[in-house]
Amino acid sequence: MASLRHIAIAVSNTDETAKFYEQAFGMTRVRQSASAIMLTDGVISLAILDNKTSHEALGHNGLHHVGFIADDVGATAQQAEDSGAQYADKAENVAKRFANRGQLVDGKVVAEAQQQEQRKYIDPNGIKFDIVNPLHARNSWRLKV
Repeated sequence: MASLRHIAIAVSNTDETAKFYEQAFGMTRVRQSASAIMLTDGVISLAILDNKTSHEALGHNGLHHVGFIADDVGATAQQAEDSGAQYADKAENVAKRFANRGQLVDGKVVAEAQQQEQRKYIDPNGIKFDIVNPLHARNSWRLKV
């Protein structure tokens, strides 16, 4: 069974938005890059994507995607596809995500990141979602799972 644990929004001012969620809801900043700030409340990860620099959120504003943690990403992905989801990722985007997280060195994914699984889909309504394994949730979303 998969669990909803990640929400991503796209905004024009990531720092201002992060400060709002830190002050209003006591969220903690756990990771930051040129394209995103990651916050958590300990259960849910909130990714604040920069809609001017994030290759996946350019020009977008508002809810960008949600993410699910699954022990078996392949089986969960197959179940999603059988239910009408469409795979929606590209190899170059995968490489950019590893690079943004500092997990790509000389064009190769570092050893400790190779076991991370993340697949991006679009549901029948056009809403984007991720399916990830617990290692990805720990390393990228900074959740204790």
